[in-house]
Amino acid sequence: MSLTDKAKNKIKSNIKNKAKKVAFKAIKPFLPFIIIIIGLFFAICTIIDAVFIQEVQSDNSSMSEVQINLKNKCIEKAKYLNSCNNYKDGELTNYLLDVNDNETSKEIEWSHLYSIMAFHNMANNRQMDETLLNEISESFKSTFKYEKSIIKVETTTEDEKGNKKTTTTEQTQYLLIESDSIIGHYKYYYEEQTIKKDNVKTTKKVFKHEELIGEKYARLKEYLKEKLNIREDDIETDTQIIIEAANAYSDNAENIDWLNSSSANIIDGKGLIPTRNIYLANTWIYNYNLKIWNESSPNFWSI
Repeated sequence: MSLTDKAKNKIKSNIKNKAKKVAFKAIKPFLPFIIIIIGLFFAICTIIDAVFIQEVQSDNSSMSEVQINLKNKCIEKAKYLNSCNNYKDGELTNYLLDVNDNETSKEIEWSHLYSIMAFHNMANNRQMDETLLNEISESFKSTFKYEKSIIKVETTTEDEKGNKKTTTTEQTQYLLIESDSIIGHYKYYYEEQTIKKDNVKTTKKVFKHEELIGEKYARLKEYLKEKLNIREDDIETDTQIIIEAANAYSDNAENIDWLNSSSANIIDGKGLIPTRNIYLANTWIYNYNLKIWNESSPNFWSI
């Protein structure tokens, strides 16, 4: 390069630098406003996006007839699994009876079943259909055990002469004493309390606390080991994949299109899932697929 060319380039560079400085000085007073406008723009976009997602989640029109049908089958199957193996005072019952509704947080949900089917599809390319649903369901019957408890109510009355009379009535309630479901194996403990108010004394058992026996999601972990041959090192991560996906299904219960028969939908971010679950679910599922890819193609990175 000649000296003349060097000089020309230097002049051009100086002109560009001066132009940048002039431009910066011109917009510097407006920078705070520009930053605020940009922030508002992203905030508005976020709100619009959230509104759009909520609108789509409440509309089944984006779901195929096959998907809607499979979702409904999962709902019916979950109801069956939560009622087919329950006991009150040692006798079989088809009802959920706990007066405190402690079963609610321990029931298997339709979203758990759908998520396990999706995992099957990712892991071994199994078709998500009623046959697979029935196979899965055999391993996830919930068991809720109840015990009868008597509520004793003593009412004291006094007549005109000052004579007191106590009348005792009893009411029957059922308390959950043990549950074993996809969530885990739990025992429930109560303490007897007597409450006096005016001339009425009520004695009953009140829920005190629950105790987890073993590991949370123990049955799901065993299922992954036995049915899908998942390695011990991968059990925790793969369990999280299934549960997080199930939570996402449940949160937007009217739209399950985001995770269907193709795991690509998850990685590409096409699915509509709650904001709090997007990062975790996508990260876990991406890592899972990357792990499978590396194990099936060990020489890929050496190409």
